[in-house]
Amino acid sequence: MVVREIMSRNILTLSLGDTLQHAVEKMSKSGYDSLPAINDKGELVGMFTKLDLYDAVKEGKPSTMLIDDLVNRDIQGIFEEEPGSVVFDMPAEKFPVVDKQNKLVGIITKTDMLKLYYSKLQYTMNSLNGVLESTNNGILAINKDGIITVFNKAASKILGVDAPKVLEKEITSVMPESGLPYVLESGKSEIGSTLYFNGKALITNRTPIFQEDMVVGAVAIFQDITDYKNAMNELNEEKNATFILNTILETIYDGVVVVDKDGYITMLSKAYAEFLGVKREAVIGKHVTEVIENTRMHIVAQTGVSEIAGVQKIKGSQMIATRIPMIKDGKVVGAVGKVLYRNLDELNDLYKRISKMEKELEHYKGEFKRVNKAKYSFDNIKGVSKHMQELKAFSLKAAASDSNVLLLGESGTGKELFAHAIHNASKRAFAPFIKLNCAAIPHELLESELFGYEKGAFTGAKKEGKIGKFEAANGGTIFLDEIGDMSLQMQAKLLRVLQEKEVEKLGATSSEKVDVRIIAATNKNLENLVAEGKYRLDLFYRLNVLTVNIPSLRERKEDIPAIVNSLVDKISSNMEKYIEKVSEKAMEYLKSYDWPGNVRELENVLERAISIIEKDDIIRPEYLPSSITGINTMKTMGSLEAILNHAERQAILDALMIEKGNKSKAAKLLNVSRTSLYEKMTKYDIQENF
Repeated sequence: MVVREIMSRNILTLSLGDTLQHAVEKMSKSGYDSLPAINDKGELVGMFTKLDLYDAVKEGKPSTMLIDDLVNRDIQGIFEEEPGSVVFDMPAEKFPVVDKQNKLVGIITKTDMLKLYYSKLQYTMNSLNGVLESTNNGILAINKDGIITVFNKAASKILGVDAPKVLEKEITSVMPESGLPYVLESGKSEIGSTLYFNGKALITNRTPIFQEDMVVGAVAIFQDITDYKNAMNELNEEKNATFILNTILETIYDGVVVVDKDGYITMLSKAYAEFLGVKREAVIGKHVTEVIENTRMHIVAQTGVSEIAGVQKIKGSQMIATRIPMIKDGKVVGAVGKVLYRNLDELNDLYKRISKMEKELEHYKGEFKRVNKAKYSFDNIKGVSKHMQELKAFSLKAAASDSNVLLLGESGTGKELFAHAIHNASKRAFAPFIKLNCAAIPHELLESELFGYEKGAFTGAKKEGKIGKFEAANGGTIFLDEIGDMSLQMQAKLLRVLQEKEVEKLGATSSEKVDVRIIAATNKNLENLVAEGKYRLDLFYRLNVLTVNIPSLRERKEDIPAIVNSLVDKISSNMEKYIEKVSEKAMEYLKSYDWPGNVRELENVLERAISIIEKDDIIRPEYLPSSITGINTMKTMGSLEAILNHAERQAILDALMIEKGNKSKAAKLLNVSRTSLYEKMTKYDIQENF
């Protein structure tokens, strides 16, 4: 019998977009300990269990949190065409059933299988009893103590003895000539023997009953000698039925106990007897409370209420068991119990490992959020000019929408600062803020950076694959700097993301939906690039929804004092130097300069000035470059080593400014390796995000 014929198609599921509150309501209403989780395509993703819920509560997760990060994704479904018995080889209790496309089509549990096999067993038992009572063969069986345990109607008729009068009596007191005690002692069968009882000639087959190579009873099947041939045929059929029944009992159950409605044990499987350390023959007929400590089997037999996956302590060990009432004609006639786990140590170890991995995952998620987080707000954008005030007000309105934003302006005007501020003022502020400089990455690697790749997508790819920037930014913002340097091929791929709201990894066969807001920036004139055929017009229209044109520093010189004071505070704090102010004369020089490098150049000049100040606490004109003041003086800086270190540090800062922060190009300009550049940047405490 295959899984499809057994499974339940009435599936209660959770979606990855469901919150913890939604999951609690569903699980509470249904009474289920676990529910399958599916994606928006109906594909199985994993299982969400009460353990996951308890962990979330213990860790103080909000009820509005999505279950996406809590779902156990190691759970794999079983295929609907697999044989039903496959579930008994698995440790879990509940299994989602999927089709060949991994779409959830049903649910199957070991309880389902247990009920099915129990139903089959009941059917077989009823059939066997029917055979016993309808056959013309007299059947008499004794246990190892010689007590009669089976005495059917045919035996009663043939021997002229009522069954109730002989059952549970010693065989020699009822039928001394049966020969069964000898069979019990010798363990040998006697086929086709003739005996006489009450004047009747009977032909009989006497057979020992074996269990684990031990004789535990004997059975006699007899008939009038005139019906000998028919009796032999019926005997063979009944022997086959008995063999099948015994085989089922010994092979399909693992740790099973059955009690009647009063709680007395009627059946105990070999596996469970070994676990309990008892002999089955000694406990059959005893009350279950005498055999199994902390049992609730008798309670289930009384109440008729199932108990699924309950924890029970036996002999100092923990086990998990399911108890199900047996109902016949609307009445509870007993209960069957199934051991799911015989020892919880391994289960607890597994739970601890999973918990550890979940904590590590949360740590990495925290690190990811810390690294990919916008650092600046509109308060960090200094300026008193009317133009800047209007620009900040417009940007704040842009942040409130979810449209794409295009930041235009010369290098060093603060485009990235505006990108940070817009993200932090938006409804996506608590989601990732992912940055990517399109000009700093070779064109052939840009696609894998943006969209990621599957394992084995190309030579040199990581074996586990890699997620792209868009997938990492899902739910948040991606800042694409130097968007004007993107190749036409990549422009087409980016346009598809903007239109379809989905990305396709390198080597993948399907796309994935993403919810990402794009903030793009460039110092180039995109309209001119469109006219020259170097930029797609449709992409330009998609990006140019909300445009923030940031003026150069020379266009807003009234903002220079506020910017200077803010930068001096920041730089002096980082250098652990006390700088009181910038002198009026030095400020005039700074205001009169044209600043082709804008705010970035201004910060570089102020950092240089603060670096060379030794005993002063005021930035004076002599600390500024001669290109700004026109003063060609040389200030003594102490030792030759200090002068050389300062010159080297300044050269690195100048190269980084010229190359707009691109480390590879700066290293090439300085004629040093990229590794050497990084080492010197660390030595001189030059920030990597220059």
